[in-house]
Amino acid sequence: MVINQQYLKKMNNRTYIHFLAFILVLCLPVTLQAQKKKKKKREKITVTSRIVDETGTAIPRATITLGEGMLRIASDEKGKFSLKTASEGKLLVEAGGYQSQWVELGEVTEEIVLARTLLLASAKDAVDLPLGQQISQRALTGAVSGIEGADLESYPDLSFSNALQGRIMGLQVRQSVNGLGNNSATLYVRGLARGGSDGIITIVDGIERSIDYLAAQEVESVKVLKDATSKILYGPRAANGVVLITTKRGKPNTRVLKVSAEYGASFVTRLPGYLDSYEYAGLYNEARANDGLSLFYSEQDLEGYRNSTGPNDQRYPNAGYHDYFLEEAAAFRKATVEYSGGNDKSQYALVLAYTGGNGIEKIGDKPVRDRINLRGNLDFDINDFMSVNLGASGYVETQSWPSRNNSQVMSVLSSHRPNEYPFLLTDEALRNTDADFPPMGGSFYRPNSLYADLLYGGFSESQLFYGQANLGIDFDFGDILLDGLSASVYYTTDNLQYFQNGKSETAVTYASRWSDTEEGASVRYYPLRRRVIEDNQRRQNQNYINNNGFYTTVSYENRFGAHDIKAGISHIYYNKDHDNWIQDLRFTNTVLRLNYGFNDRWYAEASLAYMGSDKMPSGNRYKLFPAVGAAWVLSEEGFMSGAGFLDFLKLKGSFGILGYDRAMDYYQYENRWNTDGSVQFNERNNTSFSRTRLQLTGNPDLDWEKSREINVGLEGLMLNNRLRFELNYFNEYRYDMLQSPSSNYSVTAGGLFPLINRGENINRGFEAEVNWSDAIGDWNYQVGGLMIFSKNKVLRTNEITYPENQDFIRNTGRPSDTMYGFVAEGLFTGQPQADNHPVQAFGPYGIGNIAYKDLNGDHVVDNMDRKAIGNSFPRTSLGVNLKLDYKRFSLFVLGTAELGADNWLNNSYYWNYGEGKYSTVVRDRYHPVSNPGGTYPALTTTNGINDFRNSTYWLQDASFFRLKNVELSYTLSASKVAKSYEFHIRGTNLFVLSENKDLDPEVINAGVDNYPVFRTVTGGVTINF
Repeated sequence: MVINQQYLKKMNNRTYIHFLAFILVLCLPVTLQAQKKKKKKREKITVTSRIVDETGTAIPRATITLGEGMLRIASDEKGKFSLKTASEGKLLVEAGGYQSQWVELGEVTEEIVLARTLLLASAKDAVDLPLGQQISQRALTGAVSGIEGADLESYPDLSFSNALQGRIMGLQVRQSVNGLGNNSATLYVRGLARGGSDGIITIVDGIERSIDYLAAQEVESVKVLKDATSKILYGPRAANGVVLITTKRGKPNTRVLKVSAEYGASFVTRLPGYLDSYEYAGLYNEARANDGLSLFYSEQDLEGYRNSTGPNDQRYPNAGYHDYFLEEAAAFRKATVEYSGGNDKSQYALVLAYTGGNGIEKIGDKPVRDRINLRGNLDFDINDFMSVNLGASGYVETQSWPSRNNSQVMSVLSSHRPNEYPFLLTDEALRNTDADFPPMGGSFYRPNSLYADLLYGGFSESQLFYGQANLGIDFDFGDILLDGLSASVYYTTDNLQYFQNGKSETAVTYASRWSDTEEGASVRYYPLRRRVIEDNQRRQNQNYINNNGFYTTVSYENRFGAHDIKAGISHIYYNKDHDNWIQDLRFTNTVLRLNYGFNDRWYAEASLAYMGSDKMPSGNRYKLFPAVGAAWVLSEEGFMSGAGFLDFLKLKGSFGILGYDRAMDYYQYENRWNTDGSVQFNERNNTSFSRTRLQLTGNPDLDWEKSREINVGLEGLMLNNRLRFELNYFNEYRYDMLQSPSSNYSVTAGGLFPLINRGENINRGFEAEVNWSDAIGDWNYQVGGLMIFSKNKVLRTNEITYPENQDFIRNTGRPSDTMYGFVAEGLFTGQPQADNHPVQAFGPYGIGNIAYKDLNGDHVVDNMDRKAIGNSFPRTSLGVNLKLDYKRFSLFVLGTAELGADNWLNNSYYWNYGEGKYSTVVRDRYHPVSNPGGTYPALTTTNGINDFRNSTYWLQDASFFRLKNVELSYTLSASKVAKSYEFHIRGTNLFVLSENKDLDPEVINAGVDNYPVFRTVTGGVTINF
């Protein structure tokens, strides 16, 4: 498909103009309101008071908010506060465990008395759940942890998910690299429940959506649902865990107008190191000698490489690819505008955000990615029994990059040898006066030139358009039908459209062959590629995704004496249409839920979910699943009255069985045929007919995969609410997982076996979080930490029965992330040692090669001698944080760690053989003369099949500690223009401590086959008006 470039440019410009006009219209009321307020000049007064409880005891660290959020301060240790403001307005006074109070400025007395209330039962302690439901932290019987969106704004990154690492108990976040802005983290809740396909779902505003395009400023809160009572509400896709995000909405009598901007750079952290041409050529000769071959490079060649003039030396090139093609840093930029507020009848919120970044490629046009987010939410009352909530959001993203993407560029840097070819050829005989590019080098082994492709290979550019709309209506029938009766309906939809256009062109490259004659050095050139030019852009890719979700709830909530009762029934329907999918994704869930509380200390809940999935056969398409929970507030009991240091203590537990269909493909319950290839008939087989074959043998009796989950926890507050803690034990038993029964049959039976409900796993562990906050004079500080330990076990899987002497190779009874390999015994350092060793059945070996242990004692080392030697997923994940405030200064520090995981050192940086590039690790290669103390296997020009296989030799502890995020800020007080100015410096991935000093331990392939992990440092300002 050919697209006119001028038309595309006009279309994009028109889109931006309309988008900016829309923003101006939305912002117009802000400007008008500001102009109105400029006309009014009110007298300034000083307000001073003291916050106390009913007994006259001071309440320290109470929050005092002026008007619609114009000013927010805290009371000191004696409960006192003082502020200067206009003579009109209201104060909102809030403190944990007390009822909030509004006070007119003209009615402020020497003391403001707050009435005590239940701890963790206020509106601020509400826990968001799926289907728009909420429950107080006090009454929660399950396991839900979270963080406020404002606490994530200190992390500058193009992918929002990276800001979550180390911030929420039970959520394990693992970095990735996949080019500019595509470095979305992989999220897990409580480890590996299934032993494959363990990813969680992310919900934004009601249904499943990606979170990585969000700006932190759009997010009100992030909740992680971890137990059966919370996950059962969403339905058959939630058993692995849920990240639930609520976007910002306006708050009554609170106004926010905030503008922020930051700019900085993302610096390369760790890149692999490689040998230069001289060192490579010498060691390549050594490899050939090891293989019994003649030397390839002469002394003249070696001397030529030693004295090379660089990457464009015509005969002896010496290219340091990473230095030549990569910058040390790339730009990062971000700007946001937030405007929200309202009164008791209506509230509004508007967030506009821009995020952008550049790639680190030095040659040609840099990759560029820019994104604009716009989100608006509006809540208003229609009358006394009906209210409406509206939401709309969208983002526009543009991206451009050269013909080679990030992964392709990094792979070339890690594979093309330093002396492979000169980038530019200077021989005038090759120059063509009509050519639009100079002659460029290549090799017979690698005819493609990265230099040529980045400069003359064309380009790609993409546009992504996303729009989301939400409509919710809430009904309060308390004054009409029955006190405590309410209902709600909610519909949400979104559309994503992605277009990629570009040109893919080819520049001519030549291989050169040098020789020495009596007349001197001569060279002969061989053309490797012909020139390909495209006149117009063409469509390279496109995508369309549509999500629709609908849910409704009818609930009853009331209190009768000491009895709190809440009952409700909810229904959700979800449909996802992806133009690359044959089948839409659909599910439904109907939940009956009952919550009961007695005397504000005993709580219970029960849920019954009727889940439906069109992945199941008709007879099993719908199924009932239960969940129950209970909690006991021990601190309210008389026997705890002597524990004065204990403010709140709750014991809780939950149990449930959930259905799960997310890991299942469609149509597994019926036979599927497809047209595949052809068959020839007639004389000389000259007639071809299409062939139809059986692709899938279905099982009409397939049942749901199930997850039986137990959670037992303890949470509390101590020492005047300064210490907060929570501890949970979890036990997840996953059974009836779909697996092939192939281990039950001989290979002669073929491979078309219907899937059966067979697999069983169990995942157990515990998680803990503790936070301490206090104030000492002008110092305010918070210190916190969280951890999770998990370990699973395969109970049943598709596996043959091994004899007793082969038990070490079994998967059953071991963790699902077990890494299997050979036990290395070091290198053979003498031929007699190799001759007397059990035969290694992989290929030639001898002096300098790895020796492996014969585990089963049959005097042959083969694949039956592999055993469990490590695990790929961390057993323990940690997060520690510190927040320190002193007068106008503030410091935030976050550290993360993973313990108990291993890495295979088997990428191209560590495995050097054949005609590949040599990294710096080969300097430690074994050679009986040149380096008899070396520990790396002897070099070879073959595929090194004996040495380069997974074993303990290539296994490394992947544990690490990373200084993940730091923010230092300074706030200037109010002026005539703004309420405050906050100047900040932010940093991410500042350093990492690990056994691996060459590559990143968390993302071992970073810098080898894709972008490295970046250290981002920015500076910026936030202005509050």
